Amino acid sequence: MTASYASVLRAPHALRTFTLALLGRLSYGTLFLSLTLAFTASTGSYARAGALMAANGLTGAALSPVRAALIDRHGARRVLPPMTAAYAGLLAVLAALTWRPGAPVPLLAAAAVTAGACAPPIGVVMRTLWRGILPDAALVRRAYSLDTVAEELVFVTGPLLAGLLAAAASPSLGIAVSAALVLAGVLGVAASPAVPPNPSGRRERGPRIRAFAPVPAVAAAATGFALGSTGLLAVAFTERHHQPAAVAWVEAAIAAGSTLGGLAYGALGRSGPGRGRLAAFVCPVGLVLAAAGLAPSVPVLAAAAFAVGLFVGPTFTTAFLITDAATPARARTRAVAWTSTSLNLGISAGAAATGVFLDALPLPLCYALAAAPAALAPALLLCLPKPQQDSPDEPIEVHHRNMDDTTARQEFWDTRYAEHDHLWSGEPNHMLVQEISDLEPGTALDLGCGEGGDAIWLAERGWRVTATDISTVALERAAHHADHAGVADRIDFQRHDLGVSFPEGRYDLVSAAFLHFPKEGLPREPILRAAAAAVAPGGTLLIVGHSGPPPWDPDAYPAADLPTAVEVVASLRLPDDEWDVLYSGEHDRVQTAPDGRVMNRTDSTVKVRRRPA
Repeated sequence: MTASYASVLRAPHALRTFTLALLGRLSYGTLFLSLTLAFTASTGSYARAGALMAANGLTGAALSPVRAALIDRHGARRVLPPMTAAYAGLLAVLAALTWRPGAPVPLLAAAAVTAGACAPPIGVVMRTLWRGILPDAALVRRAYSLDTVAEELVFVTGPLLAGLLAAAASPSLGIAVSAALVLAGVLGVAASPAVPPNPSGRRERGPRIRAFAPVPAVAAAATGFALGSTGLLAVAFTERHHQPAAVAWVEAAIAAGSTLGGLAYGALGRSGPGRGRLAAFVCPVGLVLAAAGLAPSVPVLAAAAFAVGLFVGPTFTTAFLITDAATPARARTRAVAWTSTSLNLGISAGAAATGVFLDALPLPLCYALAAAPAALAPALLLCLPKPQQDSPDEPIEVHHRNMDDTTARQEFWDTRYAEHDHLWSGEPNHMLVQEISDLEPGTALDLGCGEGGDAIWLAERGWRVTATDISTVALERAAHHADHAGVADRIDFQRHDLGVSFPEGRYDLVSAAFLHFPKEGLPREPILRAAAAAVAPGGTLLIVGHSGPPPWDPDAYPAADLPTAVEVVASLRLPDDEWDVLYSGEHDRVQTAPDGRVMNRTDSTVKVRRRPA
């Protein structure tokens, strides 16, 4: 288990970024208790303090998707610094206002609401960064488990820190420390090399993307409802057993179970997350919580709470993995924010409803009602529509021919592109972004450019791109997208049947992503060797492709050429004294099958560099 999590943190920039993100999250763990104590002391009223806390929390939750949308559109590097500076400044104002009793409540409310509106979504941002840091799907699962466990521990240690600060000086000092923590942590993350470059800020190309993922949102809300109820239920249970101080042990048991369950799931999980697995984790949360209401003693209740926690960590990890996998990159921050918001709303609703239940109903029935959403959620999860990842809003009629036919024919691809308005996601290839971001822009050749996602991304970063495709329809669409993105003057679109003609010239970068052909037909190996020949001295060749058929249909494309990375390198026949192999390997990519299952597909990437002359 240790080695697997160590491999996550050994990835480039992972430890630094994750540590800084935890520092920013510690601010939120410290802030809640600090604000509660400071508002109570300043106003002299529990009711006013509760109202101020509710105003801050509800504003932050309601506007979370809005803040995430800003990050998706303009980039974390551009959005997080001013957002964090404003938030930290408002916390400093709250610390100053509450340092002595008697601050006007309307002034406190204005500062609390505005601070909630500006709260930077550091947890959401960190979750969206893991896929870029770790291209291997198994490591991504471990990273999400580690992330879930670490965040829970932060919200255990944060109140302890707040209590120490309040005892040593004043609750307002905890607010000021929270401001310093969030400023240091979030600004550090924004400056990390793991954060991708800022997008153009222009509106998205292609159809509108639904950022709300209903399956993980339902699971998060149902589990949150159960968790939000446990505190009050444990207080009522321990008081009735004349052991009120034991409530801390019950809460600690849930946290311990969640930590162990999350770590075990990340280390032992092998297959990609799906709604069936999510349902299998959510249901026991409800069933065990309902049974806990029948516990004969506090130790038995603590054991039941530990059992509930064992499924909480895997539930949240799976929910966020599904959110990440089911959403294109340009909407991923919003999607993760919606899942987080669903969780927070579930926790709030659970606490509120349980308070009502306890005043009117027997305790075992209160436990059963609090557990009902989680116990019944699987039935709803399995009935929700099954979305197709990265698909347009309208269904697409699939062409009757596939890769087994001669894909070299222009009419095939023209017909396929003409059947609908949007064939691909519009996003650049993930491995292109990962492997090319640190290169100095120069000239680039994009082979098989399709609708222009890779070429436009390169042009936006200063490259001069020659982009080729066999389809006239695709090239016209790509040119339209390039014009809309404001980079049409940096891209030369050319139609080439690569088996007949090849672009002239030498390039600092040659990229071929998913350039596949039948084994009998258009020869892939000579085309890739021509691509290598087009690389200028000191330049780079990047080849990304499928290493096998999709896992949901192992018999698909029997006649297609789907080589491994080793086979690609061998087929290039590169002289050892002229080339350096910088990367050669397989990696998993999470995809959603037509039947809704989330599975891993194995791709290969080869990155080689021609030595300078």
